Amino acid sequence: MIVTQETQNSLIELIGKCFVENRYLDRLVSILGTKFAYNNTSNLIHKGIAHYFPLLADEIGEKTLERYNIPVYYPATPSAGQDYSSVEEIIKDMEERMLDFQIAMMGVCKIAQHNDDLHVYVDMLDMLEDFNEIVEQAILLSDKISIYGTNPSFDRHIDGFWILGKDN
Repeated sequence: MIVTQETQNSLIELIGKCFVENRYLDRLVSILGTKFAYNNTSNLIHKGIAHYFPLLADEIGEKTLERYNIPVYYPATPSAGQDYSSVEEIIKDMEERMLDFQIAMMGVCKIAQHNDDLHVYVDMLDMLEDFNEIVEQAILLSDKISIYGTNPSFDRHIDGFWILGKDN
């Protein structure tokens, strides 16, 4: 077998997590834009982070499974019905989820390396490197919301500290 079963299982689990995060973030940005009227923030997070996850799922599937003639299985995703009492709570929750997802990606890398699936490991490292920018953005937003607090000017100034899609 060109990709061990343990590595395949971890990849499928990670692909499922991608869709969970997408759904969760879609709910998060919906609340951000409607309940709190942070439309700029909602739009940037939606397009820059939430939309990233289904693309990442496709990339993981294509580069680590389908490339080796292994079909992708897509686990079911739970509904997303979370609610928030503040914008700060939203941003802090997003930061925590992005860090947790980064840890999950690192776990898949370790499993692939442990199983000598080095071809999968190398591709996963490339995807992890790209995801690290999402984590960097989430940390920066968290730091900024800690400074801004409940001041709605955070939404007006977010373009100044939105780093995704910009050449650094």
